[in-house]
Amino acid sequence: MNGETNQQSNVITRPPIVVIMGHIDHGKTTLLDYIRSSKVAAGEAGHITQHIGAYEVERNGKRITFLDTPGHELFSRMRERGARVADIAVIVVAADEGVKLQTAEAIRAAKEAGIPFLVALNKIDRPEADANRVKGELAENNVLVEGWGGTIPISELSAKTGAGVLELLDLILLASEMEELTASPDSAGSGVVIESHRDRKRGVVATLLIKNGTVRRGDWIQSGTECTTIRVMENSEGNVIESASFSSPVQILGFSLPPVVGDVFQMCVDKKQAEEQAKQSAMSVAISGNGGDPVVGEGGMVVPLIIKADVAGSREALEEEITKISNESLGIKILRSDIGDIADDDVKTASGLPGSIIVGFKVKVSSSAKTLAERYSITIYTADIMYELLDWLRLELDKRLPKERARTDIGALQILKVFKKEGKLIVFGGKVVRGVVKKGALFEIKKGEEIVGNGAITNVQQSKMDVKEVAAGSECGLAAAFSGKMAAGDVIDVFEEDET
Repeated sequence: MNGETNQQSNVITRPPIVVIMGHIDHGKTTLLDYIRSSKVAAGEAGHITQHIGAYEVERNGKRITFLDTPGHELFSRMRERGARVADIAVIVVAADEGVKLQTAEAIRAAKEAGIPFLVALNKIDRPEADANRVKGELAENNVLVEGWGGTIPISELSAKTGAGVLELLDLILLASEMEELTASPDSAGSGVVIESHRDRKRGVVATLLIKNGTVRRGDWIQSGTECTTIRVMENSEGNVIESASFSSPVQILGFSLPPVVGDVFQMCVDKKQAEEQAKQSAMSVAISGNGGDPVVGEGGMVVPLIIKADVAGSREALEEEITKISNESLGIKILRSDIGDIADDDVKTASGLPGSIIVGFKVKVSSSAKTLAERYSITIYTADIMYELLDWLRLELDKRLPKERARTDIGALQILKVFKKEGKLIVFGGKVVRGVVKKGALFEIKKGEEIVGNGAITNVQQSKMDVKEVAAGSECGLAAAFSGKMAAGDVIDVFEEDET
């Protein structure tokens, strides 16, 4: 009780946590780039921000924490999480392109998260910019901005030149004042894991966004099934720090396994409390199950898959998209989904099931793993751009899909005479009674419902001349590869088949 009273008596205003959202190439990263005066956009693979990052800036003595969420559609799940941990959303819309698919997704995510948002109308300096058209498109998406019958703030700016950016920061601070955001520095630190990965030199690195209280180096922390004492803590600029408080992003070292992105974390009194809470979380996971079974219809085939990624957010996004590829004919069984380079153990795990695939996003393959993969005939594919990896995987799975044959009936021929039959070769003549008869087409002979013979036409002649096809009402001679019984008076049904 005393702790609760102390916490309430020390509640103070805290800085806002702002998420930047919107369509790809509408200038989200360029906007953050200008705000924090560093060059990020030029170094992105395929011009897509691949991970959630967090950055602190200051305006008129007040702090603002920005979450940089990926803009590509593959990262919708990560964007939605970003909206949930933020206090305010900024929807970036290009003034020359207007509302796009991911703009609508971002608006929906912010509304579902129940957080206020404002609109940053970017690229206003371009000749094609049309602010009124974009405002109209926003209205069609139930976003009524100021001046268009609504109360949602809008800021016209150019992230490239910086025009209007400071005014956007002022709008954000004004919006945060209206939200009356508060926290207690005396509370035990708590918040959300926004990134985690395994560094080759430093071990597991977890990025935390503190929502309340204070986090200190040396204290015990628990997130999901993992707990540790914080060995090293760094701020968003990479400087080693001893403590941090609410609304600040920090990176910590100490976890033996990467905590799950999106899980909450909390500081604990001691090791015993941290381990007990991690144990309870593990029991909850065990009861709920891991959901690792493939989604595939009855009778379909299953392809075993191992996923390796550089960081937890990328791994999760990959898992999300890969589950969408499964269908009634082919399912994917994820054998392992982990962070780090592709190693010998991954190949050995895959070798236990025939047809296994290993995919890696922004990771390397060890030379020994490559050698093992060749020995066991395991397919490995890596890429630095996620949609390229997914496109490759779709093509690879298409090769493994069971083929379906689509039959198209094209004609019928009544047999007038069988000239000769030698082994599987037969020569006969007849009259086309329906449709056409083509070289290369298939045929079958039925007696009632029973198929008594079938074959493939290898040559068609009319008036002793080779032709490609003969239409109804004409007589012709045919050579075919055939098995079964055939006699004058029989009728063959001629058809074509396509594999899909």
